Amino acid sequence: MRSPRIVVALALVLALAAAACTDDEEFAREQRERSTTTTERPDRPDDGTLDWRECDGGECAELTVPLDYDDPDGPTIEVALIRVRATDPDERIGSLLVNPGGPGASGVEFVAFNSFIFPEGLRERFDIVGFDPRGTGATVPVECVESLDEVLGQDYSPDSPEERDVLEGAVEEYTQRCEEQHGDVLPHLSSQDTVRDMDRIREAVGDEKLTYAGFSYGTYLGALYADFFPDKVRALALDGGVDPELSSLESNLEQAAGFERSLNAFFEDCAADQGCAFYNDGDPAAAYDALVAAIDADPPEADGRTLSPNEFELGVAEPLYGGEEGWDALADGLAAAADGDPSLMFSLSDSYTDRDDEGTHVAGILQPFWAIGCVDGAPIGEPEDLPALEEQFRAAAPRFGVTFLYSALMCSLWPAAPAPDPNPLDAPGAPPILVIGTSGDPATPFQWAESLAGVLDSGVLLASDGEQHLAYFSNSCAQEIVDDYLIDLTVPAAGTRCE
Repeated sequence: MRSPRIVVALALVLALAAAACTDDEEFAREQRERSTTTTERPDRPDDGTLDWRECDGGECAELTVPLDYDDPDGPTIEVALIRVRATDPDERIGSLLVNPGGPGASGVEFVAFNSFIFPEGLRERFDIVGFDPRGTGATVPVECVESLDEVLGQDYSPDSPEERDVLEGAVEEYTQRCEEQHGDVLPHLSSQDTVRDMDRIREAVGDEKLTYAGFSYGTYLGALYADFFPDKVRALALDGGVDPELSSLESNLEQAAGFERSLNAFFEDCAADQGCAFYNDGDPAAAYDALVAAIDADPPEADGRTLSPNEFELGVAEPLYGGEEGWDALADGLAAAADGDPSLMFSLSDSYTDRDDEGTHVAGILQPFWAIGCVDGAPIGEPEDLPALEEQFRAAAPRFGVTFLYSALMCSLWPAAPAPDPNPLDAPGAPPILVIGTSGDPATPFQWAESLAGVLDSGVLLASDGEQHLAYFSNSCAQEIVDDYLIDLTVPAAGTRCE
């Protein structure tokens, strides 16, 4: 069903908003140290009681829930929570549960460092509540290895059977480590488990019905929640809609094409601007292709690291999330790499993968991203099936396609079986659900939002113009409409578009 590559929602927003917060890595480590794996019995009565305490960025608590909802009396886990109280208690509506995407992003960290980016009118009326979904942050975190350099440093666009074998071997070794480290937990990290946790959170914070804002992958959690608990929905705002009906093959193809469109938009803009750092006599696309070929043939080095083709492409993808706001950084990185200096591309890639200054990825999003994504839907196929799909992916996205195809190796080799397909996610009986799509969104293409709004019986689509990932934090028109919906339940008219 879903692609194991529904990439990191709010990657750019998080980076910008947390830029002034130098303690975010330390915060993440402290949260993980507080994390609980599984216990035979709950440490406190499993009655939804929350013991809030002061913590960095708000108030924190843990909610005890079953590891396996089919075995409610068995082992338990604790879901990490944070809240920032409503600034106008007299006008408080309830809690606004938020998910920043991924899968794999920490909602606790997001709220701790970024609650201020929600408009004051929203913060007056709601407690902003973040949570770490299973496998992320401090909720049974998936940390199979300290460093992902070995698995990320491979060539995900292999040119020969030998290169495919090397790539497959590196991915298989990583998945074996995950089974050794987390084999008892991996089958219970699906989004279907997480939405059951979300309903426990709703009950524990005292809300009769859920008010929720989900971004990118978080839109899938919202749709799934509405389908599981339609009578518990108050308002769900889903920005950067994920199409739940796509197969893994279709999802990977369409997302590869989305990034290809965004890269072409960058080339077109750069070619028209002699001030663009990657102008190259008005033909940046040809210069890019030459650079890719050069890196594949002879990967450059800097500071003892070798820039792999995969890390280069991750570095290209990172600024594309920001649309036009990220194009200068991309041009600078490409120009420097063409001059033999890959340091800026390393920085962009490291930002994408959450590689810290010590070369580790322990606090990053990718390990939970794989763990959740690979149990959320069936893989594209077995490893031996992938070479036959290369031409289809090249046709959909000549530059990104094959890399997206072989990123699916992770789920082809994943040690935990996927959860049963929950489709159709039509959520019959739920009140109006607002779905927002951005016209040029590279990570969650606009047609996905259209499809999600159509699948949901009560889905309402809000279109927003732009080249960036997501609308709420970059388009004041979209933000105002979403806030009116969350606060007053005002639903925009059909066909509403924010320019």
